Amino acid sequence: MSSIVPFIPDNAPFSSEQRAWLNGFLAGLYSSAPSSVAQTPAQPVSLQFGLYFASQTGTAERLAKKMAKELKAKGHAVEISSLEKITLSQLAEREHALIFASTYGEGDPPESAAGFRDALFSDMAPALSGLRYSVFALGDKHYESFCQFGIELDERLKVLGAERMIPRIESDVDVEVPFEQWKASLLARLATQVETAVAVQPMIEPVIPKTEHIHTRDYPFEAELRERRALTSDISSKLTMHLSFGLENSEIHYEAGDACGVLAQNDPALVAEVLSLLPSDGEASVEIARVGTVSLEQALLHHLQPTRLTRKMVKHFAEKSGARTLQALLPAEQGAHLDTFVYDRDLIDLLKEYPGVIENAAELVELLPRLAPRLYSISSSPAAHRREVHCTIAVVRYRSHNRERGGICSTMLADRVAIGARVPIYIQPNKRFRLPAGDTPMIMVGPGTGIAPFRAFLHERQALGHKGRNWLLFGERSAETDFLYKKELEMMVIGEHLTRLDTAFSRDQEQKIYVQDRMVEHGAELWRWLQDGAQFFICGDASRMAKDVDAALHAIVESHGGMSADAAKEFVAQLHDDRRYHRDVY
Repeated sequence: MSSIVPFIPDNAPFSSEQRAWLNGFLAGLYSSAPSSVAQTPAQPVSLQFGLYFASQTGTAERLAKKMAKELKAKGHAVEISSLEKITLSQLAEREHALIFASTYGEGDPPESAAGFRDALFSDMAPALSGLRYSVFALGDKHYESFCQFGIELDERLKVLGAERMIPRIESDVDVEVPFEQWKASLLARLATQVETAVAVQPMIEPVIPKTEHIHTRDYPFEAELRERRALTSDISSKLTMHLSFGLENSEIHYEAGDACGVLAQNDPALVAEVLSLLPSDGEASVEIARVGTVSLEQALLHHLQPTRLTRKMVKHFAEKSGARTLQALLPAEQGAHLDTFVYDRDLIDLLKEYPGVIENAAELVELLPRLAPRLYSISSSPAAHRREVHCTIAVVRYRSHNRERGGICSTMLADRVAIGARVPIYIQPNKRFRLPAGDTPMIMVGPGTGIAPFRAFLHERQALGHKGRNWLLFGERSAETDFLYKKELEMMVIGEHLTRLDTAFSRDQEQKIYVQDRMVEHGAELWRWLQDGAQFFICGDASRMAKDVDAALHAIVESHGGMSADAAKEFVAQLHDDRRYHRDVY
């Protein structure tokens, strides 16, 4: 009898021993079948895919991994990678490429993809006529440059001769429904491309080994809140908290530099006020994608975000109410005014100002963005703090348009979660923000809650006995009220583990001083550290602080390195390329 092609392909999700056993079992099962059947086993056609992601917070990477599982389950060969790790020549060799591209800031690619973007738009970019591709673009409709990097990438690939398999999809922060639509369209397109041999259906369905879920965004761990203490004084104008969660009986593991994702719940009082302004009561049934049927109250508590206005919401209220004030905000050239309008308003403001616009619960569900997890840089060390994860969180509270408002997650953790209660969390890896080798010097710039990962770094290095020099630049409003982790840091300085600590308390003198000012003040020393191989880290606000720190770094390189502006720019770019310049900004 002629040999039978194995039923279980090499890329199926089994170990080699399991695959051999199943192939032998199925071959024996069919050996007694009619020859016309036994000699025509299924031979699925396998396509070759490269899945690439440009991710700032991890969402694009998560979707790429989900898509990889789908393709592997259908027998296709898949390689997955960050865009930063591939070259255009490697891309040109691909048969198929699926690209998950986030847009960051004002239309920029994530920092990890900046080099790929530059190469793609270079005059030296190769032809990609043999490539078939599709782009899933991620963005935030609150910004005028919505999905700009994904759009530019898609169009540039087309210009270079690549063939678009299916049209690009542009997704807002609620990615799940657009992703499912894009995936379904892609799989349908592939089904028309793949030609399969006549298959013999197995008489039994193979049993796929079960694997336990690790804790992810979709399967969070209910962690016990063990500690909550204020890091700022009672007389401070703001509250910053230190939180500790227990990880016993979980599959959670993390590294210093990672982030902790918290699945937040809206304030019940806010939800009650929203419901009081609607024609539907809280018991009305609504459909939430990937969740199912829930009451409107539950949808507003757990799944939707009424505290954030989007252009889509403003447009909806403008069209149904006919309000000229809202209509005037919608033209593209009015983007700055729209941003100002939505900055400190929410759904309640629109419901009060334009009553009757929302006519039913389904209309509201269609309009509101999904409630996304909140990510906080982890401030603990797995080596020093064992089965705990710590977060450093600024509580957001403010008054606007005659109402008290606050951050969804920070106020929940500060006001509504008791010590001993459980909070759904997961770990968001940050592979580009990792400790260097033990003897490598580190310069860490972390004002405000940006100190979080550097507290983790310092404790991790201490627990592991690393001997590299550590320099921290920390800034806040006042040393008396806002010096976060003051005693810990001072003890590390005394013990010479923290080699150097420079602070910038902006309101402690007439002229405000910030961390970038301290950098310039000690520029000669910072340059010497860089010459000694130091790695440079920033964590904190992306809109202003990170840009100012980057500008200060370029100025220091130019001044103390004796370089022109262009040469300094190349030097800093090389720091990026050599993985010596790390940014965790938000």
